[in-house]
Amino acid sequence: MPGHPSFSLVLGGGGVTGIAWLTGVMAGLVRAGWRLPGQTRFVGTSAGSVVAAELSNGVPAEELLARQLMPPQTRGEQYRPYSQREADAKNVVLVNKTGGDLRAARQRIGAFALRSETPDLATRREIIQSRLSMPEWPDASLLLTAVDVVTGERVVLQRASGLTLLDAVMASCAVPGVWPVVPFDDRGLMDGGLHSMTNADLALGSTHALILAPLGYSEGNPVSGHLRSEEAALRATGMDVHVIVPDEQSQEAIGDNVLDPSRIEESAHAGLRQSERERKELGKKK
Repeated sequence: MPGHPSFSLVLGGGGVTGIAWLTGVMAGLVRAGWRLPGQTRFVGTSAGSVVAAELSNGVPAEELLARQLMPPQTRGEQYRPYSQREADAKNVVLVNKTGGDLRAARQRIGAFALRSETPDLATRREIIQSRLSMPEWPDASLLLTAVDVVTGERVVLQRASGLTLLDAVMASCAVPGVWPVVPFDDRGLMDGGLHSMTNADLALGSTHALILAPLGYSEGNPVSGHLRSEEAALRATGMDVHVIVPDEQSQEAIGDNVLDPSRIEESAHAGLRQSERERKELGKKK
């Protein structure tokens, strides 16, 4: 793993509406005068992998926001049926069946991902490519998360991993049953949110962390909702941690189907509005 920058930006999962909300929050903070420190570790999971990849490559948050506000037909996104509430409920049942064994639960999810009919890799790669303006790994520290479909273990992807940035983002965003498993050497990779919606433990070693979680603390999801414990573990080391989760208006904008592109613009605006209530505290942590 790369060295330990003093600041970590952790961006969690949440579908296309989560990407929009993350972008809105970041753009709003920048408009208010807040800036990312020069030495920042970027941690991206699922939706967060897209935004982390772009920000770590120096793409301005304002430019990312402008893309989210483009006409729907120009974004290259594809509607997929999905319910976050149903996914959370299924994970409760699954964890009960495995006696609380989260690795076994993830292995079962991986088996489901492997047998599911989804759009092909080429179609998915084209969608992810439309989200990334910078196709190469950045010089900055960037960690993206995925999960091995067979072992159920987290895989942390970075420049040295040998996977292209495009495929690393595609793997981190590979929602089981919705998008295809991504091959990597002799492994298959699925959404990093199956390990944790945030994977904020990867910020360890920094002195400050900003965590943005489009799906909040996700405490109704025993497979993925670990932000509360991650936050506590970071604070226990003496780290200064600031967490931003969607307020009521943002939750409504993001919606239950986080894969619905028609909600992108509303989610971006909600994040932008919410950032106004976060900027004062963050202004002290430049």
